[in-house]
Amino acid sequence: MMSSAGRTQALIDELVQTTGVPDAKAAVRMMARQLIDLHVSTFGELVMPINVDVLASLRGINRSTEPPIHSPDAELVPDGTGGVTMRVNPDRPETRQRFSVAHEISHTFFPDYSTKAWCRTDARYRVRDNPDDFLEMFCDIGAAELLFPQPWFSTDAAEVQSGQALAALAGKYRGSREAAARRFAEVSSEQVAAVFFSWKLKPTQQGTIGREDQQNLFGIDPADELRDAVKLRIDYTIPSESFNAEGHYLPKDKSVENEGPIYEAAVNGVPCNGECYLDLGPASGTYRVWAVPIWTPDDQLGDEKENAVVALVRPLKVQKPKKKSKPTGPGLFDAC
Repeated sequence: MMSSAGRTQALIDELVQTTGVPDAKAAVRMMARQLIDLHVSTFGELVMPINVDVLASLRGINRSTEPPIHSPDAELVPDGTGGVTMRVNPDRPETRQRFSVAHEISHTFFPDYSTKAWCRTDARYRVRDNPDDFLEMFCDIGAAELLFPQPWFSTDAAEVQSGQALAALAGKYRGSREAAARRFAEVSSEQVAAVFFSWKLKPTQQGTIGREDQQNLFGIDPADELRDAVKLRIDYTIPSESFNAEGHYLPKDKSVENEGPIYEAAVNGVPCNGECYLDLGPASGTYRVWAVPIWTPDDQLGDEKENAVVALVRPLKVQKPKKKSKPTGPGLFDAC
């Protein structure tokens, strides 16, 4: 009897085989673009922001008023009649809800999507060798294709010259700032990467810093110790093809100093731009930065309620990567 993981992998493989494209990413993108084409042929030229409920209806999805049961964001479940029903958390920001709807639509691109429940999961906790998480990543790719369709998005992105303009671009498409930044990097022909920062400890500090039951060597108050250790650190990076081709590697969990446009965007809650030196290990150097604060759950804010940040970074004078440097990404299970 085939395992759950085996069945999911079989769905991914079947999609690739039936579409006749090289891999699952290409297959999902093709299916998303076909849905956009159907929207245009049915209703005429697109006007942004695209209506995701119309896209859902074109895929035969019924929208329920009930909140999701198995996911904090959204889920697609069998309706008992051979179809599917979508449940979306109404308490999430509108932009996150729209991404969740597009994500669940993308589940219908895979065979046998109506036979089980599919839940949008948090990308930070996905496991690289889990086919279910692998499929979730593909649905994030499909969601980006639906929310920021080509060629409309690339035309608008070409006019963006600042963090403020990036935030405005996200607003035009009624998508989250993080999703817009990710999409910007994915379609850019320039050397640029979307780098996602959140307030956190280094992995080696987890469970050891700020413990009330454990005295540190210097007699520092645990709360003060924790506050000083939590910094803006890289969650993941989405590079453009040309950035990736250069071999720049931006280490996960690498922190930035409490100064410069990235920190200022987090503290002030508004987009900030500038050129600055970033100590990013093998990719340290001077970058042009457009930093934009993003929606952050209360339990993930900084000590003074600072936001998480997405920064579009362009290398200006960065040390050359070693020949065997690890490629920067994108990570298999990163999402907006």
